[in-house]
Amino acid sequence: MMKAIRSKVASLFSYDALNPGENRLSTSTRTVREDYHVRGSRHTALQENANDLCRNMSIAAWMIRKHCDYVAEFRFQSRNEDDNLNTLVERLMEEDSVPSRMDVAGRYSREKMFRVAEQRRMIGGDVLLVKLNDGRLQGIQADLVKTPDKERSNENWINGVLVNSVGKPVAYGVRERVGLTGTDSGRTIKASNAIHFGFFTGFANDQVRGISPIVSALNPLRDTYENFDYALARSKVEQLCGLKITLGSEQETDEEGNVIRGNHEVDFNGGPSLFRLAPGEDANFIANSGQPSNQFQDFQNQIIMASLKAVDIPFSFYREDFTNFFGSRAAALNYERSCKDKRADQVNMRNDFTNWKLSTWIRDGRLSLPSQMKVSDLAWEWIPQSQSWWDPAKELVGQVGAIAAGLETPQRVARANGSDFEENIKDIAKARDFAKSFGVNVSFAPEEQEPDQTTTEIK
Repeated sequence: MMKAIRSKVASLFSYDALNPGENRLSTSTRTVREDYHVRGSRHTALQENANDLCRNMSIAAWMIRKHCDYVAEFRFQSRNEDDNLNTLVERLMEEDSVPSRMDVAGRYSREKMFRVAEQRRMIGGDVLLVKLNDGRLQGIQADLVKTPDKERSNENWINGVLVNSVGKPVAYGVRERVGLTGTDSGRTIKASNAIHFGFFTGFANDQVRGISPIVSALNPLRDTYENFDYALARSKVEQLCGLKITLGSEQETDEEGNVIRGNHEVDFNGGPSLFRLAPGEDANFIANSGQPSNQFQDFQNQIIMASLKAVDIPFSFYREDFTNFFGSRAAALNYERSCKDKRADQVNMRNDFTNWKLSTWIRDGRLSLPSQMKVSDLAWEWIPQSQSWWDPAKELVGQVGAIAAGLETPQRVARANGSDFEENIKDIAKARDFAKSFGVNVSFAPEEQEPDQTTTEIK
């Protein structure tokens, strides 16, 4: 008895999560590798679940497109002291950005390829970009990364990835598609010859394959999709069965003594219909039941809002009338902050790609570095393309004020707005010279506003 009392008292002064109670599901006391939860075909099942939603539910497809709009758009900028070297590197990067030089299938340009990679890691958790010897990339979806049929006893394969003792990828097993639905044993690719791009929240020994954050929203989104169908079906039934004709109690007969009935044939598909009613008869539509109800719509909006939280997208992006201008602006700023970590993944992928491209250009004789300079000495930057200003006049004044106060620099402000300060200055100089050659004097400085004469100075 005393032992039970001591146990009860001890539970009162502990973490509530350790005492789920009778009405909650008890959690496991064993911690396993994250890949255990998506082992084997489960990883493919998650990907196909997301694929199916994106095919059929506009909200799911929109979520991924909106995510890519903010995360996957970048511009390349070479950052070396030698301007001629910068021009050459940027020209080579531009030349190799076209589909024929970028994608082994000749379909995607560089930016489109990286946008699709972002889209595929959102749907499948991760994606593999294989670096081919000719300088092009081959995209491999998550379901094709599989453990080979024949693996050696001393190898440690985790869901298609060969890892070493600390969980670092050594090689990837890649299958090939056969026909419309089948796959066949493919090849093993060294980790150094591929870019593994995915969502990771665990250390290497705990997570090898990527898991998309959209996974937590898949079930709510599917329920919402089905509820939309049910609500629409009920609305259609009400519309099809909504006409009520009341027969009159009084009967009128013709000259031969036959009861006269009205013409009740109605064609709703042929435009306006006129039909004759007998005396005492009436025709009207059954009162709408109010479905879907306001409570149902509010609940659906709550589910959609919670689903959007899985990828940090504000609800005001989905419902533009949800809040006012300042609420939308605050939501956009918070979302921009949440995109920094996801953009960092894109930058890491693009840096790996850039290092590889520089090496191939040097190997093929397209790029020659100055004496004593190595690829690791080159500097560059992938600049994210930001969204347009919400209130350009006010935001510009604020940024100019921050620069004047030494709180910001023109370079960082230009970079945050998706441009480059030095390039802007060069282009402005070219524009002035061009205008001057035609005898036109242009000025890009803002005009000074005259002080308001009606303002009374208070002393």
